[in-house]
Amino acid sequence: MILFTLILHIIAGAVALLVGYTVIFIKKGGVAHKYLGRTYVVTMLALGLTGSYIAIIRDVPLSMLNGLVLCYFVLSAVNIVWQGANKTNNIDKALFVFVTLITTAFAWYSYKTTQVEGGELGGFGVQAYVFFGSIVALCCVADYRYIKRGGLSGQRKLTRHLWRMFFPLFMSTAAFFLGQAKLLPESLQRIEFLLLPVALVILSAIYWLIKVNKQKQPVLN
Repeated sequence: MILFTLILHIIAGAVALLVGYTVIFIKKGGVAHKYLGRTYVVTMLALGLTGSYIAIIRDVPLSMLNGLVLCYFVLSAVNIVWQGANKTNNIDKALFVFVTLITTAFAWYSYKTTQVEGGELGGFGVQAYVFFGSIVALCCVADYRYIKRGGLSGQRKLTRHLWRMFFPLFMSTAAFFLGQAKLLPESLQRIEFLLLPVALVILSAIYWLIKVNKQKQPVLN
């Protein structure tokens, strides 16, 4: 079972990265964007769920939680574009509960990391748990305000969609090119090559967020 899950994890990750990079460059709002976006969501969910399962088997709490974080981000990103302007639904409320539980788990494991000899849990120090825990904690606040406000519209709606689509791509890119660099050919294991895909995602996210917020008409549907 673990071998099958690992193979599925690798395939889902490869497809998610390829589709994610493709979506960066294609025209937004078109048919290709629509179907590639759906593929990206499905493969990211598969990547997150299989990653969490493998991490549970291998006892790596950070990877387990980050797999769930991937799922949270893509689900919240796609859910907002399924709704009309200034509307929320029960999925938003369920995701708020979900991310609150994830934040609590990060806080718990951050504490546990400080209590173990060597200051590491599953191969990661407290800094890693605090970093990702802080991000999902901010998402808790953002989701609470989003639900209380009754949804978003226009550029604000697209901004929420965009950054929540880009962040899982950033996490996956960094995890592969920086965390699994030993799997690449030795000639590509130089830091300048490893950082290039990560920088591409970050710069692309900045570009599209600026573009969306400067336009009078939305570029996405």
